[in-house]
Order: sequence, then structure tokens, then C-alpha cells
Amino acid sequence: MNTSTIELVTATRDPTLDIARAVGMIGVVIFNYHAILNGTLAWAPIYPSQWERLFNPGTGVLTTRFAAVFVLVAGVGVSLFTRASRLADDPVLLRRDRLRLLRRGMLLYAFGCVLQWIWPGTILFYYGAFFIVAALTFSAPTRHLLTIGIASAFASAAIAWWRVQQSFEGNLTSWLSPPRVDSPRNLLIRTFVSYTHPLFPWLLFFTVGIVIGRHLHHFATIRQRLMLWSGGILAATYLINTVFVGNISTTNQERLIATVLSTRPYDRGLLYSIGTLASSVLALCVLSILVGSLGENLVTNTLARAGQMSLSIYLAHIFFFNLIVHRLHWVNATGLDTALGLALVFYLVAIPLSALWRTYFGRGPAEVLYRTFGG
Repeated sequence: MNTSTIELVTATRDPTLDIARAVGMIGVVIFNYHAILNGTLAWAPIYPSQWERLFNPGTGVLTTRFAAVFVLVAGVGVSLFTRASRLADDPVLLRRDRLRLLRRGMLLYAFGCVLQWIWPGTILFYYGAFFIVAALTFSAPTRHLLTIGIASAFASAAIAWWRVQQSFEGNLTSWLSPPRVDSPRNLLIRTFVSYTHPLFPWLLFFTVGIVIGRHLHHFATIRQRLMLWSGGILAATYLINTVFVGNISTTNQERLIATVLSTRPYDRGLLYSIGTLASSVLALCVLSILVGSLGENLVTNTLARAGQMSLSIYLAHIFFFNLIVHRLHWVNATGLDTALGLALVFYLVAIPLSALWRTYFGRGPAEVLYRTFGG
């Protein structure tokens, strides 16, 4: 491929990705606010309503779906970011992109470690780990990337299976769920297998995103097939879960099956990984169709600019929550409605403000610092 073609492909920017980031961030903010503000009331309500079941941080249907879309889009972004060097197959360009991804990953990983002290479960920590992996693998053949992603999902399910088996013998394997990152071992465990967005199985969403990014120039021609496949797979995961997993698992064999075929995010089951990937791809396809049909207007442009400042918005939502809840004590834990209201207030300010910032100042403040260090 000649230089002019590479430059043309690289320069093409699809607003769908920015809008997907903005939409994904909305869901991330809602679930973060609900989980942290309401605590036990969010995770284990005594008499949950349908809405509380839907937004339950541990078992709700929407739990982690928005974050998974965000990770999928991150993979697409990595593919676009490195497209020129990969297509040119130039060792100098490949090394440049590899180092840039590594610097960005290390920055997010280190900053995420610190941020966890004030915002437990932050995705920035894992985001950094994804970019570090991307630095090592972005130029690999597609089949190798897919193998890495699929292997991470199977590894996650295998670990979950093993932990349940160990519990039958009284070994709770609590060391695989360290409450704090206070040693190199616990750092690796949290990165790969525990807490909110570990590499096993979240690498599946990230690597599939990289593969989609390689075909984004003709995404419009394949998205209908992707929608059909992802919609069918998503329905199949819930059908299999309903048929083979009862509400109450009594025998050891039933507990093992329930773990592997679980659709709940913190069970790390195989159906969760498959179903969440399918829902993320489906969401990206739907957004692509909507953006294509709506074209440029006030709503899409505003959301796209907000998506371009997703890092700044993410950090701002942490500052806003700590200021309003922990410092000023203006909001208390009173239920899902309060968390939704708080998230709505934040976004009524954040989205138009970020659009104005993007229009008049360019990149967001966090994005400027991030790119200054990471290139």
C-alpha cells in the first residue's frame, strides 16, 4: 500500500467511535455513582424493584456493559492509531508506535494504581494494562489476536471453575481476591484475575476491538452481518443460562455448571464473556447506523466532542462525586433515584461544557497531559 493511501486511511475519523465513548461513559458514571454512593443498598437490596435489579452493580443485566463498549472502542482506537506503521510494515514506525503505546499504558497503569486509593475499581488501572499488552501485540496477525482474546476468556472461566472446586474442600482461595495492592503478587493478581476489569477475560473485548479497527474502513458493509451474529449469540447465551442454570444450585456439579455458564460479571463465566462481547459489538453496530442516519447535528456533534474528552470527563466525575458527597455532604445514600439524579446533574454540565472546551481550546486538559507524556 502506497504512502498516500496509508495517510488517507489513517486520517479518516468516524464520529461513531467518539459517540460510543460518550455513551459508554454515561453508563460508567451511573453505575459508579450507584455502587459507591449506595453501597450495600445497591449491591444487595432487601426488596429490590425491577429498576434496582436492572442497575444492580453485581448482577444487573446492564452491569459492565457500558465499560465493555468502552474497552472495545479502545481496541478499535489502538488499531487506527497504529494503522500506518502496521500497513507500511516499517520497523522504525512500528517501534515508534510500540513505545508510544507502552508509555501511555505505563502512565495509565501507574496513575490508576494511585487513583484506586480514592476511587476503588477505576478502569484506568486496567486501561493501562490493555495498552501495555497492545504495545506487544498490535502488529500480530488477526488470528493471533483473536487467540489471545479467546484464551483470556477460557482462562477466566477455568480459574472460576478451579476456585469453586477448591471451595468444596474448604479452600476459599481468598488470596486470588486481594483487598489491597500491597505486594507485587497482589498487583499481578488484581491485573489479571480479580476486581473489576481484569485482563482475564476483558482482553477478549479489547482484542476483538483491535480486529474490528482493522476493518473499520468497510464497517458499514459488514455491520448488518455483525448485528445478526452478535444478536443471535447474545440471545443464545441467555437461553443456555436459563436452560442449564437453575435459580438455586444445590449439588457440587450444579455449582460448577452455574459458574461456567453464569452471565454475571463477577463470576467470570464463559457465557458472561461471550454475551458481553456480543452486546458490545451489537451496540457499536447500532450506534454506527444511528450516527450514519442522523448525520451531523447538535446532538451528535456535542456527544462526539464529549467522547473526545472522555479521560477528562472520567476524572471530573470522580472529583464531582467526592466534592458533592464526601466534602460538601449535599447528597446522601437514599437509593437508585439519587444516584441517577446525581449522574444526570453531572452530565447536564459535563457534556455541553466539554463540547465548548473542545470547540475553543482543542483537547481536554487530561488529554493534553496524557499525550504530552505518551506521545
